[in-house]
Order: sequence, then C-alpha cells, then structure tokens
Amino acid sequence: MLGAEYRVLGPLEVLFNGEPVVVPAGNGRALLATLLLRPNQFVSVDELVDRLWDGSPPSLDRATKTLHMTVTRLRRALGPANCVSTTTNGYLAEVENLDLLRFRALSDNDPHAALALWRGPVLRNVASTALHRDDVPQLVAERLATLERRVELDLDGGRTADLVPELRALTAEHPLRERFWAQLMIALYRSDQQAAALEAFRQVSSLLADELGIDPGPGLRELHQSILRAEPKLDTRREAVVPRQLPTGLASFTGRLGDLARLDQLLPSGTAGQAVVISAIAGSAGVGKTALAVHWAHRVRDRFPDGQLAVNLRGYDREEPLTPHDALGQLLRGLGHPSKEIPDQTDQRIGVYRSLLANRRVLVLLDNACTAEQVRALLPAGGRSVVVITSRSDLRGLVALNDAKVLKLGVLPLDEAIQLLAKVIGADRTQAEPEATAELARLCACLPLALRIAASLLAGEPHLSVQDLVDQLSTGDRLAELEIGDDGEAAVRAAFDLSYLALAPEERRMFRMLGLASRADFTPMSAGALLGVPSGRALKLLRTLTRAHLVEERAPQRFSQHDLLWLHARERAAAEESAEDRRAAAVRFLDHYLHTVDNAESVILSHRAQKPLTERDPVVETIEFSDTGAAVEWSRREYDLLLELCEFALTEGHLEHAWKLPYSLIGHLGVLGSNDDRLRVFGTALEAARQLGDRFAEAVALHSTGIAHKNSHHFEEAERTLREALRIRREIGYTRGIAITEAELASTCLWQGHHDEALLHYRESVEQWRLTGNVQGWASSMNSLAYTLVHKGDFAEAISVANEALEAMDSAYDATPSAKDTLAQAHAGLGDLDKAVQIYRGIFSSGSLDHLSARPKVEILFHGAQLLDRVGDRQAALAHAREALARAESGRLAMATGIRQFVRDLEEG
Repeated sequence: MLGAEYRVLGPLEVLFNGEPVVVPAGNGRALLATLLLRPNQFVSVDELVDRLWDGSPPSLDRATKTLHMTVTRLRRALGPANCVSTTTNGYLAEVENLDLLRFRALSDNDPHAALALWRGPVLRNVASTALHRDDVPQLVAERLATLERRVELDLDGGRTADLVPELRALTAEHPLRERFWAQLMIALYRSDQQAAALEAFRQVSSLLADELGIDPGPGLRELHQSILRAEPKLDTRREAVVPRQLPTGLASFTGRLGDLARLDQLLPSGTAGQAVVISAIAGSAGVGKTALAVHWAHRVRDRFPDGQLAVNLRGYDREEPLTPHDALGQLLRGLGHPSKEIPDQTDQRIGVYRSLLANRRVLVLLDNACTAEQVRALLPAGGRSVVVITSRSDLRGLVALNDAKVLKLGVLPLDEAIQLLAKVIGADRTQAEPEATAELARLCACLPLALRIAASLLAGEPHLSVQDLVDQLSTGDRLAELEIGDDGEAAVRAAFDLSYLALAPEERRMFRMLGLASRADFTPMSAGALLGVPSGRALKLLRTLTRAHLVEERAPQRFSQHDLLWLHARERAAAEESAEDRRAAAVRFLDHYLHTVDNAESVILSHRAQKPLTERDPVVETIEFSDTGAAVEWSRREYDLLLELCEFALTEGHLEHAWKLPYSLIGHLGVLGSNDDRLRVFGTALEAARQLGDRFAEAVALHSTGIAHKNSHHFEEAERTLREALRIRREIGYTRGIAITEAELASTCLWQGHHDEALLHYRESVEQWRLTGNVQGWASSMNSLAYTLVHKGDFAEAISVANEALEAMDSAYDATPSAKDTLAQAHAGLGDLDKAVQIYRGIFSSGSLDHLSARPKVEILFHGAQLLDRVGDRQAALAHAREALARAESGRLAMATGIRQFVRDLEEG
C-alpha cells in the first residue's frame, strides 16, 4: 500500500509504502499514540503532558519544553509519514489510513471485518500508565461492543453449539458484561441445553450480587423467564430501548474531586430499595452544576446498563419551565415508548414511566429544576435507578419527603480556577503571567461560568495578554465584560437575572439591598438595617436567599456573597431603588455599626467620655454586650470591616459617620490596631470634618493622627499635627480636649528627650484637668508628670507628685500599676532600692497587671526585673524578665530586643 499507514489496534506501528517506520520509544511513542487515539482532533499541551509523564510532570515549564523537543524528534523520525500538526496550544494527528478509523467505520455493518483489524493488546509497546489507564479501556470497550454484535450475527445465522466455548471464555474474561451471559444462555438453550442455560443465569446472578450488590438487568431477567417457559424462539436482541441521552461532557472539566467522590458514595450498593435521589447538585448560577452532573454521569454510566435519560427542566430559563406532564412525555419517548401510546393524563404517564423503570438500572439526569413539585413526579418508585438533579434551589422538600441527598456546590478553589483557565487558553499563557492569571481568577470570583467566558475572550484574541483582560475587568463594568455578545447563554449577568427574577418581591428587594453594603458580609441585624426591617424578618429572607444560592451562610447567622453576585445586587439596587432610598439604607447600615461600636466601648472602657453619635432610626437594631469578653471578641471579629466602613462612609458622602465612626474606634485602635490603621481612618475623618466645616471633628482627627505619627517616631510631624489640634481646641474652648492634647504633646517631647518642654505641657494638662474636675484625667497627667521628673533626675519631686497622684487615684478608683511603677522608679533613683522592690513585689502579687494592654505590662515587668536583679534576687528577676520577653515577642514590640539581651545576660551570669 502506498503512502502512510498507522496502526494502534495492537502494537503501535507506522508504515510508509508498506515498509515499517521506526517510532522513537518512550515519550515519542506515547505522544504519537495519544494523538492517533484522537485522530484529526486537537489535543491540548496539558493533556499531552499528562500522558507523557503519567500525571506527574517535573514542572510545567520543563515539561512543556520537553514536549516541544519530543514533537521535533518524532517528526524527524517519521519523515514522509509525519502526521503531527501544530495548533494553538496543542497538536493533532492528521490521518486517513488509520486502523482505528477503519474499525469504527466497519463495526456496525461488518463486525467480522472490523474485529479482524485487531492484532493483539492495544499499544502494548507504548509505555504510559496514564494512556493505558484512561484511553485504552475505552477502545477495549468499543471492541467488546463490536464483538457482541458479531456474536449476535452468528447466533442469528444459526451458529449455536460452536459458539458455546467462545462465550464461556468471554463470560470468564468479562464476568460483569451481561450481554455475553445472555448470548451464552441463548446458545446453550438452542443447543438443547436448557438446564445449562438456567445454570448460567444462576451464575451471573450470584456474581453480580457478590461483586456489585445488584440484580441482573431486565434483559437477562426476561430471557431467564423465556427459557423457563421453554419458548421456541429467543430473540438475541433486547426488546427494551437503551437510551443514551447524556449531554457531551466538557473536555476541560477541572477539579471537583471531593464532590465527585461524594457523588460516588451515593451510588446504591444493595439489591433492593427505592431509587436514590441526589437532589441539588445545587448552587448559584454559573457555578458548574450541570458540568459536574454530566461529568460524573459519564464516569458512572457503565453502572447503568439499561441506559441514561436526560431532560432540561428549564427551571431557570428565558422559556417557561417544563411541566412534569411534558417532561414525562420526553422521558417516555426516551425509553422507547411509542408516542401514540403515551397517555394524555399526567397521573397515567407517571404510572407508565415508573412501570418501565421498575426493574431497570437507569441513570436519570434532571437538569435545571426549579421546585420540588416539578421533580417529584419524575422520580422512579423503586428499582436500582439513580436520579441526579441540578438546581439553583436546594429543593429541601425532596430531602424531607423523598430522602434526597444534597450536594451544595461552591465556586472553585483558586488553584482549580487557575487550572481551568490554563486548560482553555493553554498553560503557556497562564505560566507566562502567573500573577495576572491569579488576579483574573479572583476577578471572576472563581465562578466557572465567568472563568470560561474570560478564557474564551482570551482564546479568541491571541494577542490580548491576561493582564490586558485583568485591566479591562478592573476598570470597566465587570458584568458587562463577562459576556459573549452573540450568545445569550454565555453571560454572567443574564444567568444571575434568571435567579433574581424567580424570587418573590420582598426577596428581590432584600437581595438588591445587600448590594448597598460596604462589602458582601452580612448579619441579620446589618441586613435588616439595609432593608429597614427587624433582624428576625431579615434572617428569614436571608435564609430564603441562601436556599436560592444567592447568598451563603458561611457561619451561623453570618452571610456572604461572591463578588460577582454582590456586583449584580448593587446593579439591581441602582436600577430599581431611588437615590433617596439607597441613601437611607446606607445610613441605617452605618448607624447599626456606629452605635454597636459605642456599646462595645462603653463595656470595655468603664471610664470614658461620651462620644457624639447620630440619631438612629428605631428599626435599626444594635448589639448589646453582657461583658467585656463579648465586646472584645466582637471588636476583634469585626475589626477589618469597621476600618472599611470609615472609608465607605466618606466615599458614599455620609460625612457624619465618616468622622464619628473613627472617633468611636479610638479605644479599639489602641488595642487592636496599628499606626497605619490609625492614620488610615483618621485621614478619612479629617477629610470628612473639613468638608463639614466641623472644627470639633477636625481637632479629633488631627489629635489622633498626631498620636499615630508619634508612635511611628515621626516626631516633627506629630508635633505639627498636635499643635494644630491644640490650637483648634483652644479656639472652640474644649477644655477636656486641651488637657488630652497637651498630654500627647508632652509625651512627644519626652520621647525625644526634651524633658523641660515635656514638663511644661504636662503641667498645663494637669491644670486643664483640674478645671474640668476630672479626677482620673488629672491623676493620669500627674503620673506622667512624675514619670518625666524621674527621667529628668528630679527624684524627690517625682516621689511627691507620684504620691499625690496615687492618693487621688485611691480616693476615686483603684490605683493603676503604672502609677506605682513611676513611684518605684523614683525611689530607686534616690537609692531606696528596698522601697522600690517592695512596690514591685506588691504589683506582681496583686494581679493588677492582668488588666493592662501589652506595652505598659511589658514595661512594668521589665522595670521590676531590672530592679530585682540589682538587689540580687536573680531568680525572681529572670522569671519576670522571661514573662516580659514572651509578651513583647507576642505583641511584636520593639523593646523585645533589649529584654532578650537582658534575659541572656541573666541566664549566662
């Protein structure tokens, strides 16, 4: 034969003009075999890499380079017989004279000739575990199906007894293939071996029960009954139609291994019982429910020898949903029931449908269901059938009444989202821009529909970089970008619209109001504030949206949405809510958090000034805290959101909230925040205050900004900002504010070693506190004054001032450890070490340090350890120094370095 000839039905062989062509062993053979098993079809680089390295390439970059080299060598070896062509992100084998193609062309009409093309085990000279695991079994299955047709023809042609040995061998080699058993039973029966035919049925029944826990299919059972009745003629073909209606699966299906495993676990294992119903491969629009169902159905279809049915119920569709009546008509026709015999009444259709499935093993895929009522009539009444339902609802009625199992499907993990992009656009493009690819996946919310649309945009524009598309999605209308103009199905917004329009009016309004929040993170109270309803009503609506997979309850009474759904909610709010209603909703939302923050601070800080708040609509609920622990826990949990709300308020033009919320957060920032956090939120507050022309608010923002600069050791900026705050507070006559800012200015001077200037500001702070009558503030500034005197070396006056401060504290509230620390340092400065040690031992034994924040606690522990070391109590000094070091390291305090050296010296000395 002239020209090139290719053979895969046995050892891999290539001939040219009848002469063999040597194909390079190893990767070369695996590559050519993979391409020839998909003749004239594109094969991606990813799939070829998987076959060549059995799923474990050294690295994608190295594997891709090696693949290119393998292709080059293979082409050179094939010479004039080369069939390998390059395509975008892959290769294909362009062939005509291939034994596999001839086999498939002959298998239906001339199975004898088709089988004659087989030369032994498929690709036995090709070393590839992945190829033999994933590809060869499918080809072997084709050969067995063709072999069944050949035996069928032989039986029809009168061969009986001479087929028995072959069929016994085939049933031994393929014991779970029921068609061979049926043919063996017919051959035995027609050879006057009725008892042997019945024994064959007993054998296969026992084998199926032991191996799979199932009964023989209807074809075998009907044949068994015919043999028992000694019917004169047995048909070799099944009378029942075997439907094969599954949609084509996606070659680029990615991940979901855990979900596939959970579906596998739901397969029936017994021999009796009602049909298993897998309700709700359920999830939001575009999450890949149908893709998962179809992919899994193809994986397990061999478990259902009586066929696979599939119907799109159009539950969420532009067309009207399919009624159970019409769906039953489709299913009956799929089972081969003549159209003219399909009953007109729905109840009668149900009866016929369930009768046809009663003893069969059929996989029924009901895609895109809307309600439990739409599905319930389509469920088999018993047997070994399995029903797979996909829906945007969780169809919990089927769980309650039909023992359905639920699999809720979420968006893909980031790594699987990236893999999906790579499968569609090619690994070379994603590997060239890994950061942009990850960002693209995030912008698509890792939603499979959005990922596939984005990938198709890139695949259609080879010169468009991933970063280019990221820029488009980041700066433009993301939902508008994520659609393919000439395909109404390929649009994220359109998919979401179908879910939205299926909601009741109040549920729709709840959904769109969620888009007015600062982020897609809601509680019943915050959602209720947005909608203007009590939290109990909001919780019911949120749970309804959860069942429709438009929100997710990620923790008890904590709800969220992925970014694309939240953007859609925001779009619907802009389109359907007036500007006045949108503004009112945002104000209620901000009020919920502002007043709750104030509640938390009032519990955490027993002595605090009242903060100015907004007037709250009575419908807006706030959280009340029973104790400090609950308030602190809530503050920690919500901290990031609270910082975002400050900027959100400014951006949305809610200026009162934009400065009052940061002001209410001052205590939280001192415990939980960083200097950057303080600069961030009070920069927002300052902008809002100046837009309002509110001098009080401006001074609050300047003062807190000055503290952040001081803590960052930006002393010049700190002094400038604090002096500006002080000037405004003097202008408006805010005495308490003057006292506080004077103390911060003093602290800023002290940190720089400017003791005299610090003393002046502390003395002024003390005087301002005296004028307000605030004993706590006065005593605190007195203690700071004493501390400054210690650092200046004026120990005697420091003792006098510290004792005065302590006396005032004892008369008004418990003396703080910080004040006693100052007094101890002053006594030590005068040389009275015993008195100083006595004070520190009293502090350490009282447990009063437990109520301090990290920095003052570490400072006191370290001061006490140093003094104990000076008086020779090294053991106690080391214990307190180690505790100080642990707390300093835990709080990431800069003083940890000095404490660590002190501990090291004690341990070595």
